[in-house]
Amino acid sequence: MNVRRGPGTARLVPLVLVVVLTLVGGLLAGCADGDEQGLLGGGTGSGAVTLAEAQQLLDTRAAAVRDGDRAAFLGTLVRNDTALVKRQRRLFANLQDLPLATFSYTVLPATWPTPLLSPDWGSEVSLPQVRVTTQLDGFDAVPVNRITGFAFVRVDGAPRIVSELTGSGEQFPGSGPAPWDLVRVRVRTEGGTLQLFDNDTWASREQVASVVRRGVVDVQQGLPFDWDGHAVVYVFSRQVVLDSFEGVPGGNITHLGAMTFPVYADPGQPTVAGTRFTLLPSSIRAGQPFLDRITRHELTHVAVGDRDDGAPVWFAEGLAEYMGARSIRKFNRKIATVAVSRARDGVRALPRSATFNGDNQAWHYALSWMACDYIAATQGEPRLWELMEAFHNSGAGTPDELQDGVLLTVLGIDGRELAEAAGRRILDIYDKAGSLTESPVVPPVEPAPSLASPATSGSTASAM
Repeated sequence: MNVRRGPGTARLVPLVLVVVLTLVGGLLAGCADGDEQGLLGGGTGSGAVTLAEAQQLLDTRAAAVRDGDRAAFLGTLVRNDTALVKRQRRLFANLQDLPLATFSYTVLPATWPTPLLSPDWGSEVSLPQVRVTTQLDGFDAVPVNRITGFAFVRVDGAPRIVSELTGSGEQFPGSGPAPWDLVRVRVRTEGGTLQLFDNDTWASREQVASVVRRGVVDVQQGLPFDWDGHAVVYVFSRQVVLDSFEGVPGGNITHLGAMTFPVYADPGQPTVAGTRFTLLPSSIRAGQPFLDRITRHELTHVAVGDRDDGAPVWFAEGLAEYMGARSIRKFNRKIATVAVSRARDGVRALPRSATFNGDNQAWHYALSWMACDYIAATQGEPRLWELMEAFHNSGAGTPDELQDGVLLTVLGIDGRELAEAAGRRILDIYDKAGSLTESPVVPPVEPAPSLASPATSGSTASAM
């Protein structure tokens, strides 16, 4: 499953380390890790914290992350809010475990509206918008910026942070928090991959590491271009993290087994800093061979990157499905059983991009996979990559309405002919009443109601 980028998305550029951490010496000199006195909303001082003071405080906070100085980091907070201190201890521990090339804060002139304040903060509170900049060393091509907020007050005259959340205890609107902002993250590096877990999924780390290791090698062997195998893998079960994902295909992440998505350098802008791949616990519980397949599927999306941007969804997902099943012995490849019944009814068209995900996604994945498998079986694997390049169209993309022209040019058949051929291939391989052709096909990437084996095996797998 791939969260699609639109046409015109910028290509990843070489990693440039940007040093933006500024040490403001002496700002919080003498701040200990102990409790401070004073109310949340103020103290003996008066007047709202200025933007310059807020910037100084956040610069000290960023420098503390760089220096590994937890006392200085926590010293920027009001200390009589135990929940705030606990969250910030967790964040500091997460940031220390991540391979950060860049970490900084920038206080912006804009402020958040009054309804996001809390009366507990007092009357003289500052709530500016703040840009947080991070960059994962070796994984993000450019720094990633997100806009959030901090509430600042004075405690005995000194600026302090009273909250990194809104007055109702929520993330700031549109702030797009990362998992390390939300839960304790467990970090593992394996070869060129960065694997992030929560406490509940940490027990699966060895299993995930071996699956990803095999998947990277398998995908590299099937690509016609070089890929360094770098990937950031999320393995989280905590609902607060799952709820934070945006643009989930079909609107419900619980219906997915995995998902690949771009991380944009700036909100609302097309430049992509990096790509993440989330492997959901349901796929880990499903075990083999599904787990290997879905991992290869998602790693294909990561490796392909923006090379398929603007292509019809059926092709992007069908190609990933093909790569996911490519290394499985042909008689062990399974397909959603719905594909057999739908193929028996006759196939007249390829899945449309706008309705690809949803109630019929198991069928759409199966048909798309078979379309790509048919192309590889009849015209060779290189034709798949030629088709990808043609669909990409130098970044301009190809809408569904224009795909027939591309298909005719590259394959010599149109969309209807390809769909009919894919339907026949499903029946040839998987229909118990039919006979097995020269080469079976690939698997579904999302858990399907049930899976059918090639016709020669006569078995049916349970739902994943």
